[in-house]
Amino acid sequence: MRTTAETHHLPPPRAYDLEIVTGELVANALEHTKSTTITLTCTFTPTTAVLTVTDEGTGRPFLTCPVLTPDEEHGRGLLITDAIATSWGTCRTRRGLMVWAEVQLQAEHPK
Repeated sequence: MRTTAETHHLPPPRAYDLEIVTGELVANALEHTKSTTITLTCTFTPTTAVLTVTDEGTGRPFLTCPVLTPDEEHGRGLLITDAIATSWGTCRTRRGLMVWAEVQLQAEHPK
């Protein structure tokens, strides 16, 4: 994703946001499904990037507010995605689940 962000000449803060959300969504697909194929797409508009991660999972991700210790390594992925993305959601596909997130590319963060 870093190379894609550089290709689109994104400023470092927006490139970092895109990279973080991508990492969290892909990590969730790897950790919480037994998928043999995970597909990542990124579509750019002048003001946003829309990421989609599609896997073969049967569950639905949900946002929780768990009590986490500072050294906890799991449980923050969707909280981070929710904090960075302007919006995100899920939809069922014929082969599994797609999670999408829209990331603002303009200088000002909407949240």
